[in-house]
Amino acid sequence: MLSQPTSRPRSRWPWLTRVAAFYTKEVSEIRRQPLLILSLVGGPLLVLILFGASFQNSNPVLRTAVVLPAGGIPGVGEREIRQLAGLNFQLVDITENQARAEAMLRAGALDVVQVFPRDPYGAVQRGESPVIVFFSDAVNPLDEGWIQYLAYAQVNELNREILRRQTEAAQQEAGDLRAKLLQAQDALQQLDGALTREQENTALEQLRQLRTTLGVLAASLPPEGAVDDERGALREVRLQLAVLEATLERLERALLGADLEQRRAELAAAQTEVTRLEAVIDLFVGTAPDVIVSPLQQRYVNLRGAAYAAVIYYAPGVLALLVQHTAVTLGSLALVRERLMGALEMFRVAPVSLAQLLLGKFCGYALFIALATMLLVVAVRLLGVPLLGNPFQFVALALLLTAASLGLGFLISSVAGSDSQAIQLSMITLLLSIFFSGFFIALESFAAPALAVSYAIPMTHGVAGFRDLMLRGMSPGMLPWLALALQTIATFALVTMRMQRQLRRA
Repeated sequence: MLSQPTSRPRSRWPWLTRVAAFYTKEVSEIRRQPLLILSLVGGPLLVLILFGASFQNSNPVLRTAVVLPAGGIPGVGEREIRQLAGLNFQLVDITENQARAEAMLRAGALDVVQVFPRDPYGAVQRGESPVIVFFSDAVNPLDEGWIQYLAYAQVNELNREILRRQTEAAQQEAGDLRAKLLQAQDALQQLDGALTREQENTALEQLRQLRTTLGVLAASLPPEGAVDDERGALREVRLQLAVLEATLERLERALLGADLEQRRAELAAAQTEVTRLEAVIDLFVGTAPDVIVSPLQQRYVNLRGAAYAAVIYYAPGVLALLVQHTAVTLGSLALVRERLMGALEMFRVAPVSLAQLLLGKFCGYALFIALATMLLVVAVRLLGVPLLGNPFQFVALALLLTAASLGLGFLISSVAGSDSQAIQLSMITLLLSIFFSGFFIALESFAAPALAVSYAIPMTHGVAGFRDLMLRGMSPGMLPWLALALQTIATFALVTMRMQRQLRRA
């Protein structure tokens, strides 16, 4: 007698069993494709290593030539020109042939040509405004911006050097004035006594010479407003020169025709002003020209000690980019493959829900991405990138970034009609992420409409969160957590609606 076939016992957790089946299916498929594993894990790892080994300072190195007038610049040697022109540019040549320098510029051998005027120091003393002309053949707007900025910085430094020289010359004139002030004191004392007419004329001639010297010193001072004279050294010298000039003029008139009392009053005032001018000149001559020209000195302090190297600063962004791209690539092919193989028709009649299908695929891909992320984290740590923040928050943020990126990949897969379309949409997502996520270009640089695209990219919030956690030791704000969570919910909701419609049509 044949025994009745026994029915298989039902599982207590059929829902979980079906999810586990899809999870096992996806993990097995990935395991059977070693080239896929190598490309998805080894490729990002190779990109990270190549990035760390090859990235250098992004500031352009601008080659320049200086064109001098025929015979050079009076009082300025080649060494000083190299020091001034090489502050911000890479000095290639110093020449007097402007046509040759411009030909090198057009040929690409130079980036900038600087044409210096004749005798800029003398022109400033004569009240002129000499111009340094910067020629370039730039086609890159960023390079042109750098050229204009560095030219501005160099001209500021040259202006400072001109003012420093002018102040040195004025201090030398003031030093020569000391001896004449001593002679003026003697002349004033003589005028206060009984003198012959010849002695009085000699004293008056000394005072006239002193007035001439005062005018020369006043003309040699740097222009008012050109120097940040916070200590007031130049202002006091100008004021005291004007006061003494006016006092000596009144004294001369008093000596020529005033009464004795007025003469004595003007003599006393002149002696007082000469003494004051001596004190002011001592202060002016004793102050270093650099202090007068640049009273505000710059001192930079970074509370962290120093900024990170460029490789370390950009590494969290590269990590977020690789995590997102791996997840989007895997997710974008997941549902397309099932649809093209005709599996959707089988799923429609099978006791399987769409949620079980998506959750199983999600768990399988998430496991693989988590392992790949662990390898990438080890790689960035070997590059010297710190993890100053809470490691549990870092893991949670990485998982949330993975979920949002997989949701975006599943959405692409539900829209794409073929594998090639899915791959193309994944590449477009990659390009958008590189340019609009704040990876290289700050989000503040974009207009408001573009920010809507930026905040819709999971990597945008991954970059901000990873940098806060790894480099600053800070917990990310609420925006990255909320944005990634909302993106995960929104994308999976859209995928569910589209897949349900496709299942009904299958």
